[in-house]
Amino acid sequence: MIEALEKSGVTIERGIELVSFSQDASGVTATLGSDGRTEAIRAAYIVGCDGARSAVRHGLDIGFPGGSYEQVFYVADVEGTGAYTKNGMDTTVGRYGFAIVMPVRQSGTLRLIGVVLQEHERDKEITFEAIRPEIERDTGIHVETVKWFSTYRIHHRVAEHFRKGRAFLAGDAGHIHSPAGGQGMNTGMGDAVNLVWKLAAVVQGRPSERLLYSYEPERIAFAHKLIKSTD
Repeated sequence: MIEALEKSGVTIERGIELVSFSQDASGVTATLGSDGRTEAIRAAYIVGCDGARSAVRHGLDIGFPGGSYEQVFYVADVEGTGAYTKNGMDTTVGRYGFAIVMPVRQSGTLRLIGVVLQEHERDKEITFEAIRPEIERDTGIHVETVKWFSTYRIHHRVAEHFRKGRAFLAGDAGHIHSPAGGQGMNTGMGDAVNLVWKLAAVVQGRPSERLLYSYEPERIAFAHKLIKSTD
């Protein structure tokens, strides 16, 4: 994907932070920071594809109503033995949540995802060893090596608006939800596909700028539907 962008004259820049931005009738001025230096750039529009803690959404002062699930989830990449589907995903429903086993073909490891039992939810630090018995019981995998382990909480939120003036929100910046069904990445890409052809057309002067008004109602309605269907 990066190579395709480079062939089109687009360079991906890493390690750059959006410090602030402002907009007027003709465009957006953004201040970017990197290695202690700042740079001001001017663009026709800005799109916040910057995740759940979106600096663009905060800069627009757009609310992000919703809430958090009570459960704590875990994810681990491990080496282990047991019965699992080589080219697919196995799911087990337990007494408190679920457990998923997925082979990671590139590294030859197994990815384990599940819900931490209630008795460990309030642990100051949830370690793999503390919940190993439940993980191995629910997944059916005897874990030999833990390569990576983390716990996290999941939110269900939709931004009050996906557009304000010349600024737009897409992906997790506009909506976050349960991973049930694995629809998060697809939905973010759906936002992008919906928006970019409209932006391109307007920038090229083909339709009027009114075309951009269709982005928010189309995608915010889908986001609300997604939150309900994954809850």
